[in-house]
Amino acid sequence: MADGVINIPIQDLKDTLQGLADIRDRIEERTGLQRVGNEGHVGDDKLIGAVNSFDEAWDKGHDRVQENVDAFKGSAQGVVDNFTTADDETAGKLP
Repeated sequence: MADGVINIPIQDLKDTLQGLADIRDRIEERTGLQRVGNEGHVGDDKLIGAVNSFDEAWDKGHDRVQENVDAFKGSAQGVVDNFTTADDETAGKLP
C-alpha cells in the first residue's frame, strides 16, 4: 500500500484460481488397485490388505487436499469479487 492506495493483483488472483482448478483436476485423477488391476494380480492376502489400506489413506489424503483447494479457491474468488464490485461501484460514481 503506497500513498493510501490499495493495490490488489486481481489478474494474479484469477491466475491462482485457474491454477487451483488445475490442481483439483489432477488430484481427482487418482490411482489405486482398482485402476491398475485387481486383487488377483496381487495374490497375497496380507499384501492385498496393505494395498487396500494404502488406497484408502491415499483417497482420504486426496479428499483433504481437495477440501483445502476448494476453501482457498472460495476465499480467493471472494477477494476478486469484492474488489471488482468495489472498483465498479467507485467507477460508477466518478464524473
